[in-house]
Amino acid sequence: MGYPYYVLVFPALALGYTLFMRSRQKQQTANYDQQYSNYRAGELATRLGLQVIKGDPSFNFMVTHANADIARGATDSKAIHIDIELSGEPFGVPLSLTYLNRQERETGFSSTTYKTWFDCRMAATAKQPFPPFEVTSRKTPMGSIVKTQTLPEMATGNPAVDAEFSVSTQEPALAQLLGQLLPEFVTLGSAGVHLVGDGQRISFIMNQTTAPIVASALYHAEVMSHGLSNLAKRLGG
Repeated sequence: MGYPYYVLVFPALALGYTLFMRSRQKQQTANYDQQYSNYRAGELATRLGLQVIKGDPSFNFMVTHANADIARGATDSKAIHIDIELSGEPFGVPLSLTYLNRQERETGFSSTTYKTWFDCRMAATAKQPFPPFEVTSRKTPMGSIVKTQTLPEMATGNPAVDAEFSVSTQEPALAQLLGQLLPEFVTLGSAGVHLVGDGQRISFIMNQTTAPIVASALYHAEVMSHGLSNLAKRLGG
C-alpha cells in the first residue's frame, strides 16, 4: 500500500523551502558583509591608522554572522573563539581595539550549558598615571549602563556635560577637566558612552546586547579613537 501523494510532497516542499531560506539568508549576509566592508578588522584598522596585531582581518564588527564560526554556533566539540587586536599610535599615544568573543557548549543528559566570555574595548594609554574615573551616558536606547567602579558622582562644571553624562571620580580637578573634554563624545550619545579610566588607560567599553553595543559604537570609530587619544594626552601627558 503506497503513501498518499501529499505525505510525500509536503516533507519535500518543507525541506526545499528550508534550504532556499538558508541560501537566501547566507546571500543576504554576504551582501551586508560587502556593504559594510569598511568595518572588517583590516579595513577598520587602516581607517584608524592601526595595524592588525592578532586575529582575522576579514572579521566584520558590524556583520558578525559573516564569520563562519559565529554563523555555525558553538558545538560540544568546537567552541566559538574570536580574538582580535588592532594597535597603533595614530595621535601620538598608544591606542588599541580588542575584541574577544568565546562561547563553549556542553550538552548533558537533560540540559545544554553555554559558557560565554566577551570583552570589547578601544583603549588609549597615557604616559603618566592619573586618578581613576568612570563616565556613563545617563540615557541610552538599551537601558542604563552598569558602572564598574565605586566612585562618587561629581559635577564637572559644564551643565551640558552633566546633563548628558554621569561622571564619577574622587578628584574635583579631574571632573572639571572632563567637563572640558567630554563634549567630543556627545556624538556617541545615540549608542551610549562607557568610559573607564583605571589610572593608566582610558577604555571605551562595548557590549553584545547592552549599551554601548559594538556595532552602534564603532559606527563612530573615528570620533572614539580621537577622543580617547585626546583624553590620554590631557590626563597623563
